[in-house]
Amino acid sequence: MKKLSLILVVCMILCALTSVAMGETYTLQLGHAQSTTSARHQSCLLFEKLVEEQTNGDIQVEIFPAGQLGNETEMTEAVAMGILQAVRGGDLEYLPEITILSLPMLCDDLDQVRTLCNSDFVKNMLSSIETTHNIKVLAVGDDSGFRQITNNVRPIVKPEDMKGLKMRTVLEVITLSMEAFGANAVSIPFTDLYMALKTGVADGQENPVALIASQKFYEVQKYCTLIDYMICAEPFYVNLDWYNSLPDDYKKIVEDAAVAMMEENSRITDEENNAYIEEIKANGCEVTVLTAEQRDSFRAPAEEVWKKYVESGRITKDQLVEMLAVIDKTVSW
Repeated sequence: MKKLSLILVVCMILCALTSVAMGETYTLQLGHAQSTTSARHQSCLLFEKLVEEQTNGDIQVEIFPAGQLGNETEMTEAVAMGILQAVRGGDLEYLPEITILSLPMLCDDLDQVRTLCNSDFVKNMLSSIETTHNIKVLAVGDDSGFRQITNNVRPIVKPEDMKGLKMRTVLEVITLSMEAFGANAVSIPFTDLYMALKTGVADGQENPVALIASQKFYEVQKYCTLIDYMICAEPFYVNLDWYNSLPDDYKKIVEDAAVAMMEENSRITDEENNAYIEEIKANGCEVTVLTAEQRDSFRAPAEEVWKKYVESGRITKDQLVEMLAVIDKTVSW
């Protein structure tokens, strides 16, 4: 990040912080980029409540939503430097290993997702960030649940239905997934996506139903397939030095509250997603819910993406097998 940008972020944070008397309490400033109506913010409020109650106010949590302290990259850098204590949904480039949680068709349901996110395998894998960036990952969740597929050409019930579709992608794992399913990936900024779908620059896109509904993509998409093909992981980063300064019992309180926060985020998201699906249906977009057999037809092409991750060295086959064992699954090769 440019020096001027970092200085501005530091100034924003310092202006926002409340002074706390030395030796009386610990302060945890927590930033995130979403609105105060989001599941992320509501679950952060639970984290604040749990931590403050269970430490008798010795840890004071101050939440700064809606990008008040900068974007996710800026806030993550501030956490690494110790200027900010915590960020929800921070920059994933600080932790490239986390992208393996987004492998297509990895988990069959959100219970498996959450079992995997809370597993010792994931905790051990993510510990590398402590030495590389002075950051500790206290919890990992899923960002708005599973991602779904919409398009303007046909209902999607098998990989062959994806053939030739121009699908907007953003992350590499999404591009690899769409290509494995037979689609053609096109890169379009999120701000331009609605018009791209409307004008046919892209035939379709993939996102959680929360974004499909909130961005009104159903106005420019005829078909929505609930395929549950991948999630994007959402980390909770804290500054390692700040964490290490806590007494051991307070560390445990903060860790448990972080897990409870992610569980609350999931509970709210599940409730909201049901409403979003009904909204999509009510606005004329045909919604297809895949049967278990139909969804399983995407497994073989998805495993080709897994192979590419192994071949590129981003995960070893032994690690992949170990990760799958957490959710009682295996590889077919």
